[in-house]
Amino acid sequence: WLTSFVTPTFFGFLVGPSKVNSRKDGMPGGLVVEKCKFLQESGCKGMCLNMCKLPAQDFFKEELGLDLTVSPNFVTQECQWSFGEVPLSPAEDPSFPKGCLAGCESRKAMAGRGSAGQLMCE
Repeated sequence: WLTSFVTPTFFGFLVGPSKVNSRKDGMPGGLVVEKCKFLQESGCKGMCLNMCKLPAQDFFKEELGLDLTVSPNFVTQECQWSFGEVPLSPAEDPSFPKGCLAGCESRKAMAGRGSAGQLMCE
């Protein structure tokens, strides 16, 4: 749970303002990013999931030996980070619903490239 106290200091510039809270299971070790800069700037669910959520979870597990579950909220643009919580596989994770966010610029940019646009958002 100590990681949740240190993270806002070092990741604030990257993800935006955050504060310590409880994990989803009520235990200490949570962090909520109040308005995720990455999601706000990209406006793309696929980029959020594949370029932030999964790499962050992998980094903490592989490099620091710490499980991490990142749970984005695509409506509020908040993101719950739960340190010490084993993440679900993408096939089981409800963060991976089908379809793009309204106004997704990445989908528009990829529209002329055939199936590549589908892979970004689904």
